[in-house]
Amino acid sequence: MSILNINNLSVEYIGDKSSTQALKNISIDVDENQIVGIVGESGSGKSTLIKSVMRILSAPGLITSGEVIFDNKDILKMSDEEIFDIRWKGISLVKQKALNSLNPVTKIGYQMSLPFRYHMGLSKVDAEQKARDLLDLVNIDLIHFDSYPHELSGGMRQRVIIAMAMALQPKLIIMDEPTTALDVITEHEIIDSIRSLQNKLNFSIIFITHDLNLLLQFADKVCVLYDGELVDYGSVDEIKLGGKHNYTKKLLDSMPKINLLNEKINEKNNNETKILSLENINVKYQLGSWLSPEILHAVNDVSLDLYKGKITSIIGESGSGKSTIAKVITGLEDLESGNILHFDGKKFSDMEHNLALRKKVQMIFQDPFSALNPIHSVLHHFERPLLRFGMCSKNEIKSKTLDLLEMVELTPAEEFLYKFPHEMSGGECQRVCIARALCSNPDLIIADEPTSMLDVSIRSDILNLFIKLKEEFNLSILLITHDIASASICSQDIIVLKKGKIVESGLSENIIKSPKHDYTKNLISASMDDWFKNNCKEK
Repeated sequence: MSILNINNLSVEYIGDKSSTQALKNISIDVDENQIVGIVGESGSGKSTLIKSVMRILSAPGLITSGEVIFDNKDILKMSDEEIFDIRWKGISLVKQKALNSLNPVTKIGYQMSLPFRYHMGLSKVDAEQKARDLLDLVNIDLIHFDSYPHELSGGMRQRVIIAMAMALQPKLIIMDEPTTALDVITEHEIIDSIRSLQNKLNFSIIFITHDLNLLLQFADKVCVLYDGELVDYGSVDEIKLGGKHNYTKKLLDSMPKINLLNEKINEKNNNETKILSLENINVKYQLGSWLSPEILHAVNDVSLDLYKGKITSIIGESGSGKSTIAKVITGLEDLESGNILHFDGKKFSDMEHNLALRKKVQMIFQDPFSALNPIHSVLHHFERPLLRFGMCSKNEIKSKTLDLLEMVELTPAEEFLYKFPHEMSGGECQRVCIARALCSNPDLIIADEPTSMLDVSIRSDILNLFIKLKEEFNLSILLITHDIASASICSQDIIVLKKGKIVESGLSENIIKSPKHDYTKNLISASMDDWFKNNCKEK
């Protein structure tokens, strides 16, 4: 029996001069106690679909036709009071970024008790007891009841959000990319928690993701969105066989797998010119209040070397210290102790805030949409760095920008010059960010989770672009990632980080085929493909 029926839903975004159709006659049914996965690239309409179902679509979005039937009532025709009653009790939402969904200055326990107080009218004591029961349900120790969101790991925060979504026992939970940017081990733990909770409480799930491989592991039905259209819809077995649409086949072919067969990656690099060294670096954060401070050792006695013309990956779970190391190298984070030697053995402290350092080291961030100013064109994003670093004159900015866009395979480049971020896909925006990082002709690029926000169909394209840039410009790249499969595609060296410490490092082939540390084995196991099963040495 269906609990949700989306029938011929169409949505447009109304602009001053033109309109864009975001959804085109979408029809999806969700049955009781069923997991329906919705997969698609950035801009395919996934988020618009969620907002329409939840009645939270804001201007300039406009639902032009269709109906959303829940419990035999059309959500699109309900009053505000009726919608208020349905949210939390009938349908609840788990958003993508758990840290953004939680109040950073309010303790977890208090936040979890609010649905019980506002929707059920429970007393403070009774609501807090319900919140404790929820924490126990998602296997979070009760000592975290009085913790703040930043004191929890990414996986724990996500479980808190899932627990809150289940607070009033809704019939349907919509999960919008709940595992994006989590390491594969934490991702599997979240999925296992979702399965277990669904079996206990018998609710249905709409699971939104750009990772088809993830859906194929646990969903009952899979919907494939492409350019606002539902191009494939079927059981997991039907989709595994290739589905009906070419885009589905492309998604299946693009799923990252652990790879050691790329000779260009595994061949020995005879150029062992060291460009950067970290020597016993330590970074600490003080948590809690000044009355009862707690010290978090984010980076603990880490030493590593980076070499010219090599791609090195740092792999680890959320909170392992990966991004902190990236910030330290670029001068965005202070050291507690240790040394950073940049280029020719100069200490970082001697080069801090030096334009020469900024020119040599560039960074690419995780979310390309947040990294670009939404009110400026692509050309505008290149003007300042090109002039600031003295790479060209004002008259040459346009031609230089065109050259950079062509380097990152945004062609024809002229069509992208005056585009704004919202007019491009996630992959195109990330290529713009990569091109902008190349403005200063750097020796080292630090890429912090550059593919985690992108759909699987373009992840491999971005990784292959890194390989191309490394080969053409003898560029060094430090890839920060939680995905060992992605690292194996493009990296010559892999460094495995856990709780701020390096637990294993070496050549990619050696790390993948003969892992020594249990944590590395678990990471590989979670990403294991058939080739690896047949070739991994038993330890």
